Amino acid sequence: MRKFLIITLLLITTAAFGAEKLSLQDCINIALEKNPNLTIASKQVSAYRSGVRGSYGSILPYVSAGARSSRSTQGPNEYIAYGTKFVSPDTTTYYYSAGITYNQNIFDGGKWWNNIRLAKNSLDGAIYDRNLTRQSIIANVTEKFYNVLKARELLNVYEMALKNSREQLGKTEEMYKIGQVAKKDLFKAQVSEGNDRLNVIRQKSVIRLAMSDLNVAIGQTPNIPLDIYEDEYKITENVGKEVAVKKAIAGNQEYNSLITQKTSAFLQYKIAQGDCFPTLSSTFSYYRGGPEFSHAYEDFDKWWNTNLTFNLSFPLFDGFRRKTNIQQKRLNYNIYEDRIEQKRIEIESQIENLILTLDTFREMLAINELNIESAREDLRLAQEMYRLNSATLLEVLDAQVTLTRAQGNLITTKYDAKIIEAQLALVMGTL
Repeated sequence: MRKFLIITLLLITTAAFGAEKLSLQDCINIALEKNPNLTIASKQVSAYRSGVRGSYGSILPYVSAGARSSRSTQGPNEYIAYGTKFVSPDTTTYYYSAGITYNQNIFDGGKWWNNIRLAKNSLDGAIYDRNLTRQSIIANVTEKFYNVLKARELLNVYEMALKNSREQLGKTEEMYKIGQVAKKDLFKAQVSEGNDRLNVIRQKSVIRLAMSDLNVAIGQTPNIPLDIYEDEYKITENVGKEVAVKKAIAGNQEYNSLITQKTSAFLQYKIAQGDCFPTLSSTFSYYRGGPEFSHAYEDFDKWWNTNLTFNLSFPLFDGFRRKTNIQQKRLNYNIYEDRIEQKRIEIESQIENLILTLDTFREMLAINELNIESAREDLRLAQEMYRLNSATLLEVLDAQVTLTRAQGNLITTKYDAKIIEAQLALVMGTL
């Protein structure tokens, strides 16, 4: 049993002191390295980049080489000519050939050009999607990071409140023993200490959950110990709505992705229109060969043949499939006008709300600082007056609760402001 306890203590010590100190940027770097969604998005970008190369295949020539060997045998037969019967024995012939074929698309209604543009535009869209995934990961990690710091500082506040409650309980017990206060004051002090103890227990649970969420956000198992820190808290800077909207229109990844989708829809419409034009292609082939195998590679001035073909095709009627396809592509393109406008309005609304929230938090920070100073002074006066029997214990406890609430409000406002700041940067596309 003793050996088991020693091993357990060693494991706990290793876990406690083995956790590396991580800043916000450290957590973000880990998340960007481990998050599978970003890996998938990066692979999709690579796939679309390969698609750009492949799109040139519709205009580049197609060259092929081939070789053929054949053996033909005809059985014996007989025939009659001029009253005479002739008998032909079985015959076997051989043929060997080799050559190359060159195919070239000359005109296809502009489809080859628009296919190249479509592939490049799809690559741009994949890059926007990857950037959006990256920024969303950063915003999520930032939120979880500050939730942990907030929970940790709130625990410090609740532990300090518990310490004060226990001190007050001790004083009240001494005063009750000498008959200076009634038993109801002792009960109130005990209830206050119990409530503060429950707050500490609940807050420790909140910290564990917040730490678990941060681990998941950076791509780790929930129970890995983390030790995070922030060197200095910086108050968020003022951001004007017009400047923020301008940056968002230029940098918001979702908005720009919609624009690329609109361009893709337009190119698909142009490709559909290309089916209404004639197509022109050419084929050139050079082959050589004969009944002897050497004819395929000797005597280049003999045993050869060439063929040059031009293919011109006019679409006449296909059961209205082309017309229907063109109409569908056109309607799909027009839909994006409304989607982009809807997204622009949504971005402006988000920015206005986030900036308003940030401005409110900024004012609350200054007010909460004053509230804490006032609450500290009220608590000091209440404790002193209670000691002199000029105030009730309820007034002391109320002053303690007011101070704890003011300290909690300041901490919550501080870190909620940082979370809102990250959300604003996500909408603006500046993360």
